[in-house]
Amino acid sequence: MTVSFSGLPNGTFPVHIHSVCSGSQQFHIIVVQSLVVSGGSGSISAPSGYFGRGLCVIVYSSPSLTSVLATKRI
Repeated sequence: MTVSFSGLPNGTFPVHIHSVCSGSQQFHIIVVQSLVVSGGSGSISAPSGYFGRGLCVIVYSSPSLTSVLATKRI
């Protein structure tokens, strides 16, 4: 299923799915494809089984995973 983001800077950003909308790695479940943002928006595909379970897509601002750029509950 598609998860879309808007209002972000252009670039390519790492994306994880977490059990809580926090950038903390203790809530990490899986790494999904990188988000490519062009013109302020972009989208990724996430497994349909992750939707409706209160999980969160975390977009990090850099590969170091030290700063969260955006979150979206799925």
